Amino acid sequence: MQQESPESESTATPQEGPSEKITRRSHRKSRAGCKQCKTRRIKCDEEKPSCANCKRRNVRCNYATSKPPGDSVQANVLSGSEDISLSEIELTYHWTTTTCQSLSMWPSGAAGWRSLMEDVAFHHQHVLHLMFALTALQLSQCRPNRREAYVAKADYHYEKALSKVTPDLAAIDSNNCDAIFLSVQLICFVNWARGPEPGEFLAFGEHGRSDWLVMFRGIRTTLTSYGRHNFAKTLEPAKRSKSRPLPPMEEPCDYMEQLSELRAHVTATCLPSEKDDNAQAIDILQECYFNRYNGVDSELHVSFAWLYRLSDAFLERLQAHDAIALVIYAHFVVLMHEMERFWYLKGWTHHVMSGIFAALTTEHIAWIRWPMARVGWIAP
Repeated sequence: MQQESPESESTATPQEGPSEKITRRSHRKSRAGCKQCKTRRIKCDEEKPSCANCKRRNVRCNYATSKPPGDSVQANVLSGSEDISLSEIELTYHWTTTTCQSLSMWPSGAAGWRSLMEDVAFHHQHVLHLMFALTALQLSQCRPNRREAYVAKADYHYEKALSKVTPDLAAIDSNNCDAIFLSVQLICFVNWARGPEPGEFLAFGEHGRSDWLVMFRGIRTTLTSYGRHNFAKTLEPAKRSKSRPLPPMEEPCDYMEQLSELRAHVTATCLPSEKDDNAQAIDILQECYFNRYNGVDSELHVSFAWLYRLSDAFLERLQAHDAIALVIYAHFVVLMHEMERFWYLKGWTHHVMSGIFAALTTEHIAWIRWPMARVGWIAP
């Protein structure tokens, strides 16, 4: 997303004369300012939970923490004998008993996520930090009276994870490929769990580029760069296991007819060079609908395969706010709506639909009335 230019700070006006030096007016330096103000190199008033600059720009205000809050005790859980605090013991407990259960519709899926802490996370710190970040965000929702402290813990672990996984991405091999694959997935979960952000609509942003989409597409990049068969601790066990499908669900009224009409409209009105790409996006979406409502998918998250399988050209048009791409994306949001039973996706459906509505002109609004009705979102 685009950032505003840094605000200039006042300086003392130099006196005229060849021998006079230019001096700055002395002022108290902001050493404990928020991360956003430091990034933009402007003065922060250090108000908490949100400084005046962040309130004015309507963005999340985060303050750096040298270590997560909690009573410090020595422990050697992390690889390399890294010290952790009592709060990480709490996060480990809640990951194994609660948070991992929310990543799957089935007990077997939750058991798989739980075992990955021992099999992968204890040997790769970035995975463990992301598990802690996601767990802290769940606790922030369950314990609102301690929300600020848990969000601070989540931010701390998320930043630590990014600093550790970045070097591994440039040197992926058989020793770290499973850990990198897990971290890329968990980064997407953490960004969902942070909740809807102004201007961020998952597959596009208010100013075009979507940070979440870049991370999500990183899953495909990770798999293709090293080969799916090499992921022995993640993909291969999942392939061998027999996951039972979800029970058939009540399908949205007339969805087949709606998607067929949408396909006819799109192929008749889009540019010839984009026709095949747009038609393929609708065909994949129709397949996702069928799999969801006819007991084929084993997890609700599988529907995000739609974004995974789309061409780069289509996603570029979507991020450029192309009207047809936005209309097709609105029909995907119906599948997202079912996933709001998971705590980390709550609120995203209406937020994304509002972003699509705001980006479309009046002539295209009629084509998203059906998905708007399906998810229960009413325009302001």
